[in-house]
Amino acid sequence: MNFPFKSLQSRITFLFLTLILVVQFIGFLAIWVSINKNARVAITEQLDVGEEVLRVVITRRGESLALSARILANDYGFRQAIASNDYETIASALDNNSARIESDVSMLYSPAGKREVVSGKVPAGIDDSPIISLINSAQSGNNSFRLIVFNGMPYLIVAVPVKAPLTIAWIVTGFKIDSAWAKDIEDVSHLEVSFITKTDKDAIHARHANVLQTAATPETWSLVTSTLWNGVADPKGESILIQNIPQVFTSQTGNSNDMYLKTKDIELVLSKIDYSTRYMELLSEPNQTLIAVLQRSIDEALAPYVYLQLNLLGLTLLGALVFTLGSIFTARRLTKPLTQLMNTAELLEKGDYSSPIYSKSNDEIGHLSRTFDRMRAAIAERENKISKIAYWDDLTQIPNRAYFNEQLIKLATAYENTQCTFSVLMMDLNRFKHVNDVLGNSVADKLLAGVAQRLKQSCKSESDIVARLGGDEFGIILANTNTQVALEVAHRILLTLETPIELNDAYVDLSAGMGVANYPQHTSDIDLLLSRAEIAMYAAKNTQKSIKVYDSSLDIANEENLSLISEIKVAVEQNQLRLFVQPKIDFASNEVLSVEALVRWEHPERGLIAPDTFIPYAEQTGHIGKISYWMLSEAARYSAAWIKNGRTITVAVNLSARDLIDTELPHKLESILQTHALTAEALSIEITESSIMEDPARALETVGRLANMGIKLAIDDFGTGYSSLAYLKRLPVNELKIDKSFVMNLENDQEDITIVRSTIELGHNLGLKVVAEGIENKRCWDLLNSMGCDYGQGYFISKPMPANQLLDWISYWSKNKPLINSD
Repeated sequence: MNFPFKSLQSRITFLFLTLILVVQFIGFLAIWVSINKNARVAITEQLDVGEEVLRVVITRRGESLALSARILANDYGFRQAIASNDYETIASALDNNSARIESDVSMLYSPAGKREVVSGKVPAGIDDSPIISLINSAQSGNNSFRLIVFNGMPYLIVAVPVKAPLTIAWIVTGFKIDSAWAKDIEDVSHLEVSFITKTDKDAIHARHANVLQTAATPETWSLVTSTLWNGVADPKGESILIQNIPQVFTSQTGNSNDMYLKTKDIELVLSKIDYSTRYMELLSEPNQTLIAVLQRSIDEALAPYVYLQLNLLGLTLLGALVFTLGSIFTARRLTKPLTQLMNTAELLEKGDYSSPIYSKSNDEIGHLSRTFDRMRAAIAERENKISKIAYWDDLTQIPNRAYFNEQLIKLATAYENTQCTFSVLMMDLNRFKHVNDVLGNSVADKLLAGVAQRLKQSCKSESDIVARLGGDEFGIILANTNTQVALEVAHRILLTLETPIELNDAYVDLSAGMGVANYPQHTSDIDLLLSRAEIAMYAAKNTQKSIKVYDSSLDIANEENLSLISEIKVAVEQNQLRLFVQPKIDFASNEVLSVEALVRWEHPERGLIAPDTFIPYAEQTGHIGKISYWMLSEAARYSAAWIKNGRTITVAVNLSARDLIDTELPHKLESILQTHALTAEALSIEITESSIMEDPARALETVGRLANMGIKLAIDDFGTGYSSLAYLKRLPVNELKIDKSFVMNLENDQEDITIVRSTIELGHNLGLKVVAEGIENKRCWDLLNSMGCDYGQGYFISKPMPANQLLDWISYWSKNKPLINSD
């Protein structure tokens, strides 16, 4: 059921009120129907009584009339007058008898049925046949009285024989059934009484003058008398009364000796009053039809019950009012705790769990309230835990990224009113993965916690927010600051990170790259602000600078890099990569024994792209494996081509950390060698210390399998990594390549000389060949040669060249190499 109310209280009230009103209405209706039914039953009983009264009156008057006639018939003088045909005496006696009993007609009939003497006025349109029929009936021992209609006027007639001792005459006397009769019956029965007759049309105009008359209907029914209108004619009412005479009374005829034939009950409306009406057929013969109509006003019959009905209606309304008040009170009592629960639920929806629910009731609602309050407390406790989980980093005990972002949104919203700018610092630790791999996860976790504490100590303002964004990345919000103040804080943070952190009796040096972006100087979009701070941070790390403030040029570079990332895969598939090589010269023989394979990207729009530009992104996206496989294949192809031209030159290919943890790498390399019919000496592999340290166990397994295949291995960029000598001792390598950062300024830096000399000695002591890369001039060449370095590589010898130009360069080198050793 859909109620047009929004509140539960109004619905309960409406429901209760509706129920009581329905019950009251049904009760009132049932009582009203019962009253009406009982009233009609009473009316029917009253009509039954009235009918019986009418029958008794007719019978008693008939018997009284017959008795009076018998007294006259037994009078000796009257019989003598009849015997002597003394009509004058007979007439006088009849007159005296009529006056005594107040009869309307008194006649003397001969035994043969001839009317001989008439007392008073003969009824108009009198017909002797009904009288003769009555005489015959009386003579047969049946009733001596009957109803007869003369020209529309009903009479009660009796026939009494005059015997001496044989019947010498018949006394016929009777009364008109007129208004007096009707009034008498009304007084006794308390019913309205009417008499209606039916006669031939020709007899209507001969009706007695003192009879109430109406225009006859086509069926020639006539209202003789009625107590309804107190003698005042009402043609419309009379017409209704006549028109509703039941057809059963006119469709059948009865025996003249049957005093009462049929009855019929209907309801009529006369003069705007409802009447329960009973039609009684008293006489039904040709031209001898008499109907008595008994009526009882229904309104009058119900009048005694009106007061009862009004009292009942009053009680119903009073009950409805009381029940309404009770319903409202009950609804309020029921809904008050529910309303409290609803209000509390709304507060819970808004995140307010501080409002307790009190209930002293011991019913179901009270139990529900207490249960709901316990649920509120439990939710509050869980929300606190969830909030801490959602916004707190357990490891570092500082906020996490979600809290960090939420505070940025709040500051951005507040800026619209306060115009207070704020800055975002993004910081990423350097070499954290190396620390994690070497020292383990537990030590790395302690390192992150230590960094978090130092960051909090560096941020002096209470409004500053330090958060761990993930991994070794941290974010700092500096409220009410501009870019310059943010830079000062960033430098202060870097100073605190310069002090090594003590972890498990060891000290770990720290460094980081930091990016700075200001709201709204650099953007008024929070997501974009974070992105630009991150762009600045990576720019700082890539350029070996510690701090970088965002500027628009970084976006351009970043967009170019993003484009390169999406195109790297296409470069491999569409053969856009080119193999370059840089020769390695043996210091002892000045011969080219091997070359280092280098990759270039011949971009269709940007031209030749150096590896430093795209290799880092290839490593990040996982495409480095495809590039490494391409280089190994190309190196093998060129090596095979050079062998065909009489040149056996080993090609050294650099592999990344991802390549070293690929367990399928040895199989791939073996397949490449077989494809080009090469031995293992045709290729060598260069790996960096850092690539080994990404996953030492798997990397050592891979390089071990490569060494077992006969592939020579070299440590590239030696001196710049963080591997221990223990790892170096375990590696099956053949060469060490000194990083160019120690070689390029060798002739001017004594420390570089010391480092390079020590490295050469270390390599030789380990049984390894030593390669120096980054030789830019002859002075550097001579120094390395004097230190006993085995091989040299650099621009002094040759810049990287396309692999297909190597043979031509070797021819050129063979002609000019004596110049290297000349002073």
